[in-house]
Amino acid sequence: MGLLVLSFFYGSILFFLICSVLRGRKAVLAPLHLHWELYSGSSVYEQTDWWKKTHDTFGKKLIGVALDILFLREFYRRNRKFWYALFCFHAGLYLLILWHLWLFVSAVFVEAETASSFGWVGGTFSTALAFVGGVGILFKRLTDEELRVYYPKVHYLKWAFILLTLMGGFLAVDFHFHSSMPELLKYVRDQVTFQNWEHKFHPAPLPALHVLFASMWLIYLPFGHVFELFFRFYHHLRWDDVPNQRGSVIEKRVKELLDRPLHWSAPHIQPGKRWKEAASETPPAPGPGTK
Repeated sequence: MGLLVLSFFYGSILFFLICSVLRGRKAVLAPLHLHWELYSGSSVYEQTDWWKKTHDTFGKKLIGVALDILFLREFYRRNRKFWYALFCFHAGLYLLILWHLWLFVSAVFVEAETASSFGWVGGTFSTALAFVGGVGILFKRLTDEELRVYYPKVHYLKWAFILLTLMGGFLAVDFHFHSSMPELLKYVRDQVTFQNWEHKFHPAPLPALHVLFASMWLIYLPFGHVFELFFRFYHHLRWDDVPNQRGSVIEKRVKELLDRPLHWSAPHIQPGKRWKEAASETPPAPGPGTK
């Protein structure tokens, strides 16, 4: 059992790193997304000579992205009732990430015997906040007709698993380690520094269960919504509202795309040509009897 948990945990870390790098590389090297046709309403592209006007700097856009991620501003504006549960869950999740970072650093550099109960308070509060938010999100997804229509059923299992993972962490800390920070820090130190192989090959049931849950999330994350969110903001920061000027990187990439061959045909498209030829041609006049 212990060897299975150990192999699965470190294998999931390696899998997460490899898949994350591959997905990130694919996004960075993807063809330029020509997205002007997707904008509607108050788009900057609807302004006359928009490329001649002053646009947000990279730093300003980065701050906007950070605020969107931390405070979920769009949900606050569009669906205030749903936002409360979302913000509660994400705030708890961000705090849990910080708490785990503190836990790993403290386990290595701080004497376990001197650890105060504030660490336990922080971890418990973060877990409870995320759990309450997760329950609220699941409840809204189940009861709100508009939200339910656009939500695949498999994602309900995802939220149930999230709640089980949070509950597993709570049980491990409060029942196995008896809410004792010195005990928890000693255990984490042994795991991080590989000083006690007994814990690795013969783990206690509750910590092992929580590690298994965490390993499953590491396998899922490279293919989940979190990475889609990252790619969206990566695109926004790097390319959005950047004019296609002569000699720019965007112009170079557009020319490369226009030089690609056509592999399909239609009444207005002839195969065997390149995109730049098809884009510059005048479409043929409709024949008799066509609409």
